[in-house]
Parts: sequence; structure tokens; C-alpha cells
Amino acid sequence: MDDGDSRNGVEEEEEEGAGESSGSGGGGGGGGAHGGLLAVRKQIFNRLLEIGHEEALADPNFERLLDDHYDRLPLSYSIDLDVSKAEVVVLHRRILAECADPDKRPVFHARFLGYFQTHEDNKPPDAASSPTENGHPGPSVASNSRAVEINEVMADLSIERRSKGVADSEASSARRDTDIRLHHEIIFSSVDKQKLLSQLSALLSGLGLNIREAHVFSTTDSFCLDVFVVDGWETEETDGLVQLLKETAYRDHPSLSNPTNSTTSERILELQEKIGDSDIDRNLLQVKDRIASGSSGDLYRGTYLDMDVAIKYLRTEHVNDSSKVEFLQEIMILKSVNHENVVRFYGACTKQRKYLIVTEYMSGGNLYEFLHKQNTTLELSTILRFAIDISKGMDYLHRNNIIHRDLKTANLLIGTGQVVKIADFGVSRQRPQEGDMTAETGTYRWMAPEVINHNPYDLKADVFSFGIVLWELVTSKVPYENMTPLQAALSVRQGFRLEIPLSVHPRLSTLIQRCWGVDPHKRPVFSDITAELEGILRPIQASSSKGAHRYSKTKIQMKSQR
Repeated sequence: MDDGDSRNGVEEEEEEGAGESSGSGGGGGGGGAHGGLLAVRKQIFNRLLEIGHEEALADPNFERLLDDHYDRLPLSYSIDLDVSKAEVVVLHRRILAECADPDKRPVFHARFLGYFQTHEDNKPPDAASSPTENGHPGPSVASNSRAVEINEVMADLSIERRSKGVADSEASSARRDTDIRLHHEIIFSSVDKQKLLSQLSALLSGLGLNIREAHVFSTTDSFCLDVFVVDGWETEETDGLVQLLKETAYRDHPSLSNPTNSTTSERILELQEKIGDSDIDRNLLQVKDRIASGSSGDLYRGTYLDMDVAIKYLRTEHVNDSSKVEFLQEIMILKSVNHENVVRFYGACTKQRKYLIVTEYMSGGNLYEFLHKQNTTLELSTILRFAIDISKGMDYLHRNNIIHRDLKTANLLIGTGQVVKIADFGVSRQRPQEGDMTAETGTYRWMAPEVINHNPYDLKADVFSFGIVLWELVTSKVPYENMTPLQAALSVRQGFRLEIPLSVHPRLSTLIQRCWGVDPHKRPVFSDITAELEGILRPIQASSSKGAHRYSKTKIQMKSQR
């Protein structure tokens, strides 16, 4: 729910081959993999045109609408696509669109898949009882915060693979009984929340349905799309199945039928009380060009009281209790910070449906675009000055017990005099008093292994991300550019790290390795990082100053000889 490529901090899905959160959302470098996904998306659209799909033919913007659908979902959703699933993609999009209406939640949909031969073992296959990464048979862990939950759920369920064919059946007939069963697909969508999958599995099993596959996805705007393949419904007709699901959910699982619970509403009131009066006069706000678009918001340049500002809007269609909480939490953090290396907050509007945040405008854009889209190679002194700015800003945040959770070059903005400031606090949090965090939040290419593994983590997760940023600064390359974001995350989890060129200053190389060390406790704190960076920069500045002094003295001598 949390992952972006932004100019002034709007969370946006990262571009393959160019620069996911989350976000705020999806992928990062890896041009080949990205090209493959784009090709499949194009094939799906062309297939819809070929079969005469009414909406695809009637709406000239339909291909863009499909792209928006893909971008709402994690990368693992797109990885499993092929042209045969064209109509399924449209179905998923329609279900999520229906779910946007609070009066229609939760959404249940069922369809008959066919008759399949099922081989019953005395015990379920080992391979089927553990999640897979890509959504193939076995449950697919595709959401940010629900992977632990699905592990708990699936450990208690009998997950069976489909038969490979009659030949397999004959070969194993001596030890297996063969049965013909009807398979149905059940799709559920609602506001995402913890323990939702447990309740869904209880609902299905309570109706005598055997879950054979489970694929769960969380959208960037806090909805879920959960797809189950089941047997146990003994007719091809599905209207009765959907009706039974709705009635049972309403009767036995009321939290499924009322996902927007009082706890969320109470949290909104609590945050509004903490934020207090931060509203600005909309009449004094002049909105100009749009400068970035994210998964749930848009960023515009504008003016307020004769100041250049950036205006971040939460899109109306994404306004729900969950998005309000995220937005209010960002306002609360922005309002509480004041540092020369943190983007300055001017105000917000939350009393109308169209929420917005106003911050200072950073004319240099974000560091990701500066490095990778402008093909910029930095001198060592510039690298160090940028890194010191970032480190000082992060040190300030950590001293105030704020963990950013999505530190990356796209969320670092360049202002006048090339000062670098930290932005985009959409997924940032005050570190909890009672312990460490566990939710997977951030962007895969910059994400610490303890976050990827859903282990408890703390402020040191930001230090790991800073190590990746520092590597970007010294190489001007996209991290793991030949991998998909998911491949990068799996590699980091297994201990893989980026290669540091031999030409990098040795003290800087050592610092990068310390920052991305596997043990969070051995990573340095930002005050020590700043001191080390300043220690590397000091002799460079002194040498530069001496050179300038010698040049100036020579010019004076030459003039005196005339």
C-alpha cells in the first residue's frame, strides 16, 4: 500500500528501465523485462479489439485506462499476464471500479472454470502448501502487508495442484484415487485491511469450498483484489454461489460486509485533532502546470501569497478512509518538521473532498531524473555535498523519531544552489513506542532485507536505503538495472549487493558497504555518516581552495609586472 518517481514527492510507480513505492506501487530498471511486460499489455489490448470488446472499441482512451489498472496493482500481477487473460483483466478492472463505490462493497464475483481431474494423495503435496512469488499454482504473495497472513492461512488449508493430464493419472493410479470436480473462480474486492484473508478463507471453507489456488493483491489506493480457485460447488451456475457468499458474509463475517470500521474513522478524527489548523485559503492558491502524476495523486506547480509552491492533490476517485489516513499522516509529519534539508510545508486543505498539500517548489526536480534521465555524472565534491544534505536531513528526522520508509532518489528534491531536500512522507511514520515495524513498505530497489522479509525493522532500514542512494550518486546508474524490482528484492534477501566500482573513493566505498550491511545493528547512524562524509570532503575542499588561491596569486603577480 505504500510505493514513486516524483518531482516534488508525489508517490508514483517506478518506470522500468528508468527508475515502483509501492509507492508508492511497481517496478524499476530492467529494460528487457519491462519490454516484455509492455508487449504483453499491448497484445492484451489488441486481443480485446480483435474480439470486438465493446468498451475497447468505443473508448479511445481505453488502453490508457488499462495501463492505469496495471499501475494500481503490484508488479507480480503483470508478470502472470498473457493474451489469453485479456477479458480477465477487464473483469478485474470492472470489479475494482465497482468496489470504489462504498455502497457496493464488498464485491463478490464467481465464474465457472471447467471440469478437472483431481488426484487425491494421502497428504497434500509439499510444493502446494507454500506460497510462490509469481502467482502460479499455489498462493501468490502479491500484497505489501499480507504476506505473513497468507502464510498463516495457507498452512492450515489443503492446496492441491491441477492434474497435468490423463497420462499422469494412469501412471499414479496405483496410489491415487481420481475424481472429477467442478472448479470455480471467486473474486473478492473491498477495502484492504489486516486479517482479511483469514476471514475470507474461513468464509469459503465454512461453505464447504476447497481452496486450490489463492492469488492476493493490494492496490496502491488501499483496496484488495483476491482471487480464489475452489471446488465444492456442484453446479456450473454461479448466481446462487455469489448470493450465498454475500448472505453468509453478512451473517457470519460482519467485518467483511462493513470494512470501513469505526477504528479507521476514529483514527481520522485523532489525526485531524493532532494536525489542528493547517488549512490555507484556496482562493489565494494559483494552480499552474501539472508536473507529476502518481498512483493516487497529482502534483502541480503554483503560487501562494507570491511564493512558488508545489500542490499535491489526492485524486477524488481515491478518497476513502484509508487514503484519508495516509494523507493526514503525511500532513502531520510535514507540519512537525523544520530543517533546511527537508521540504518546507506551507499548509493543507482537508475540509473539502479534494484533499491537497502545499509545499515549497523545488526548481531542480528530483534526484532520480537529474541522475538518470539527464545522464548526469557527478564530480566527487558534488556527490559528497548531495550526500551530506541527505544525511543531515535524515539525521534530523531520526532524532525526531521519524522513519521515512521510502528513501530513494525520486523522493529527494533539488532546489536553488543545488541544495537537496527530503520529500514525500506519504508512508513515513513516527517510530512506535511499543516496538519495531513489520509492514513491507517502500520501493524494492531501495528496500532493506529485513523489510523485504517482513521482519521487525527500525530506523536502520532508512540507512540501508541511503546506502543504495549513495551507490547511485557515485555510479549514476539505476540500482539493479538488469533486474525486475521483484528479482532485485529476492536477490537482496539472499545477500546480493550492487558492485561498487574500484574507482570510488575507498572511504566512500567502505561507507556504502557499512550502510547496506545485512545486520541493521551494525549499520551507522546518520550523525556518524555525516561526520564521515564531511571528513572525506574536507581535504578536497582544502585542495580546491589552495588551487584557487595559487591561481589568484599568479594573476596578481602578472598584473604587477606590467
